Amino acid sequence: MNAAIDPMIQVNPLFMRVDLLIEKGKLELAIASIRCQKTSSEAEPLIAPLASRIARLNEALGRLSA
Repeated sequence: MNAAIDPMIQVNPLFMRVDLLIEKGKLELAIASIRCQKTSSEAEPLIAPLASRIARLNEALGRLSA
């Protein structure tokens, strides 16, 4: 058996889509949790990078659908 990794392995786009949706859901839950626990002024600096990550995930999901 050859232990080398095949560089031509194709990942099923459905699996990639599900992984991205799970990650997006986790980020949305984190944002909701922050909003419940912090004041608006405290929450915004914490939420901004998470919202940016969600935007990048949405872009990736859009590319998978295309």
